[in-house]
Amino acid sequence: MDGRHGTREVPARGSWLREAWRGLVPVTVAAGLVVVIGGGFDVLERRHGASESRAAKAASGSGPAAPRFVAGVVAGGSALAVRDTGTGAATAPPVAPPRGRTFTAVDSAPDGSYIVASSGSGQATFLRLRLDDDGRPEELAPVPKAAVPLAAGSSGPRPVLAVAPDGDRVAYVTYDGSRGRVDVLTLSTGARKRWTTSLRGAVGSPSWSGDTLAFVWTRSAGAPSQVRTLDTRAPAGDLKASEALLTLPSGARTALLRPDGTTVTGIARDGELTIQAYSATGEPGQILWKHPVEGEVTALDAADDGTLLALAGDLHTRDGDPLPGKDLADAAW
Repeated sequence: MDGRHGTREVPARGSWLREAWRGLVPVTVAAGLVVVIGGGFDVLERRHGASESRAAKAASGSGPAAPRFVAGVVAGGSALAVRDTGTGAATAPPVAPPRGRTFTAVDSAPDGSYIVASSGSGQATFLRLRLDDDGRPEELAPVPKAAVPLAAGSSGPRPVLAVAPDGDRVAYVTYDGSRGRVDVLTLSTGARKRWTTSLRGAVGSPSWSGDTLAFVWTRSAGAPSQVRTLDTRAPAGDLKASEALLTLPSGARTALLRPDGTTVTGIARDGELTIQAYSATGEPGQILWKHPVEGEVTALDAADDGTLLALAGDLHTRDGDPLPGKDLADAAW
């Protein structure tokens, strides 16, 4: 469903996924129902016997339209790619990063633009990308005051990014060695808060609900993951100030905190992806969707039209190596 930005139409889109293109699965959740709109750039809607096309749904107003475009950082950070969800075709040639830099993460903003992080020369900087009505990149401009200093020699997973609902704040997760840290950056002013930890482990899947930032803490590759929340209005400091929300079921490594306080997580087990909601108190809720899939669920994102985007693949560090369980010390908050 198209929105507005200024006087021009903003193409409907899903959140910008933070991984390479592997097993993309968009699903729409509306009125307690799950409608499959596309997966792996195949039109699953037809395969599962939906009686209406996506175009007909959009025209009739009977439900949320499928995001027209999805995009992500190509493996290794050498480019951004945008694809049409209906055909799987690229909307334009990949976009290269600025000279001497590597793209690391990207997320959609409420105004229809995208915030893109890149690294180089010891710091992360941010750009704003805009697409035209056909999904072609038309502007990639620096966000002048926004920068995050980076630690040398990080061995953790690749950085991840989440744009706040106000569109002016971003949460950016990086690593100092194998110890995660979370920067909350105000794009308009460059003001920044940083939360760190002395514990080794993975900090992933950041998502916002108002001023609350949720993230998934995994102490080692074989240990259960925990969803924790952080009040970003509080002073910066240690991540142990965050509060435990729920322990994810075995095999889950990613989660999404929704505005109503519920959490959605995806589990890939025995060749099947299950997306399930959990209450604000951590109680298991509705199973939203099941579908055959290969690999682990590595990302969940939400589009502004209620669509969930799930990505299945192997958990890797930003250098492309599998996350080593034996090299991450057991730790608890």
